[in-house]
Amino acid sequence: MAGNQWKLPLFLVLVATSIMMMVICGFLEKSSMPCDNCVVPIKGTATLKHPQVIPSLPFPNRSYIIETSITKKTSYIEGTHTEWNISMGAIGSRGRTDPTKSIYMLLGNAKETRRGQIIEFQIIAKDKYGLQRPFGGDLWSVTMYNTKEKFGTMGKVIDHDDGTYSVYLYAGAAGVMNLKFTLVLQREAIQWLKSVVLSTEKRAAWIGTFTQGNVTEKKDCFIQREGTWEDKCQFPHIALGKTMFLCDPPATLPCGTLSLITVSRKPKGKATETPTSLFKKPNALQNINGPNSLEIKDIMTRSSDYEMHAVPKCRANISDALLDGYWLKDRWVSMVCQNRQWKDTGEVQQCLRNKEVYFLGDSTTRQWFQIFIETFGYPIKVNASNWRKQVDSIPGSYKVTAEDDYSWDLHDIKNNITAVYHHHALSRHSAIPIHRFPYFSDVVNQLRAPQCNYVILISLWAHFDTWTKDSFVDRLVILKENIDRLLQRCPRTKIVIKGPHERNSIGNHWLLYDMINTLKDVFKGSVFFFDIWDMNFAYAYANKKRIDIHMPMDLIREEVNFFLNYVCLN
Repeated sequence: MAGNQWKLPLFLVLVATSIMMMVICGFLEKSSMPCDNCVVPIKGTATLKHPQVIPSLPFPNRSYIIETSITKKTSYIEGTHTEWNISMGAIGSRGRTDPTKSIYMLLGNAKETRRGQIIEFQIIAKDKYGLQRPFGGDLWSVTMYNTKEKFGTMGKVIDHDDGTYSVYLYAGAAGVMNLKFTLVLQREAIQWLKSVVLSTEKRAAWIGTFTQGNVTEKKDCFIQREGTWEDKCQFPHIALGKTMFLCDPPATLPCGTLSLITVSRKPKGKATETPTSLFKKPNALQNINGPNSLEIKDIMTRSSDYEMHAVPKCRANISDALLDGYWLKDRWVSMVCQNRQWKDTGEVQQCLRNKEVYFLGDSTTRQWFQIFIETFGYPIKVNASNWRKQVDSIPGSYKVTAEDDYSWDLHDIKNNITAVYHHHALSRHSAIPIHRFPYFSDVVNQLRAPQCNYVILISLWAHFDTWTKDSFVDRLVILKENIDRLLQRCPRTKIVIKGPHERNSIGNHWLLYDMINTLKDVFKGSVFFFDIWDMNFAYAYANKKRIDIHMPMDLIREEVNFFLNYVCLN
């Protein structure tokens, strides 16, 4: 089976890389040379001399589909003849993946599962007839959690494209853990989203307000890349690439009088014949029946995760790891790269002194901005009720400059730290002045201070699930070109791209999930990609919370904390 073909090489990779790290770290230990992957012991704990290396994924995206005997081209043996035996024909059926018929199993001894281990499961997808599916493409979610301990982690799912899936979970804590294996979407739903929804134009739409003197007219506006149009008000912008912002022309006013846009709830573009049954149970968000708990035993040593596993330091262009991390209590422990807590305000100020830190995104980025200014010393305790509110200047300490809630900055006078927040243009809000929000390619292009002490966080996702994929990529590519020019001018600039999380809607779940691949593909290079998808889901399970567009502030604190690990320790 293809699943077994993958498991043996992964085991060999683990063994080989572990031996290699033993040799390298042993040499560097003797020579006193630094080593990023050699773990520094944590005071007061027993140390494993040779940490185990967590392997990277064998492919640089989140599709996690590897080639199998089924996906390979079949070749005939020279000189042979294969006869088509028509007499073997029979009536048969094939169905979509049915989670009530599908199974999963633990590969290993459940009684010997211990903290610090990588646990492997296998999913076998079957249709309603009980037959194994001949290919993959389904979207699965696998969770291991314990709400009493506030522990949660998500499984990494590897699609073998033959109806089997490997799942890897990390045993970050001891105790009895709940298991949940969920079919999120079937292959057929995803194929429809790919082939129909992502290419449907005019789904991103607004109501445009045209104003001149006492005259006001409202008309439909939208973005379009493919196809043709006639007699529309055109508003080109270089940041949109080949995509055009268009409006139906007002009856009496010129196109140039467009002043406001409000998101439209009735877009002109709509995917026809929506297969609604594919997005409802039992075809979507349906759990597999199976063992729903697993006991993880503790280990004798007090070794931390970073002593048991050679987790690298956070750096730009880091490889996708087989494991993302886990929540325990109120802390996120990353297995992608090392993270620590930033509780000392003075230490944070020292890291950020003389820097300009830009938060470019949407309202979820605004949450980050508020937590960030609290972290470096502004006297505020951010919570669910005040994160949207502007803070005030404090004479002699902090100066706040704000046009409105969507664009403002705070300057720490003593430490010369400037924090800037901008919401992106073409947002899905009401009555937004057309010139209020800048395009981020323009913001980046205008960063030309000779000191070059820039840190930039970019988050583009929450308002873009109605864009066609090509229009979304157009906008990202133009931004990437300006980032590349900034890095040529200021090579020490740190760029962080924050990925999406789910919005508690099965209709756009995969559209947001697919953005992770798109963002990684476009921005690969000298940036740090912060994938928060699994981090948010694991938090929701550990704390019995629902996934929403604006997640709780204790989660946001850990996201900002992780951001500082890249900014301050790299």
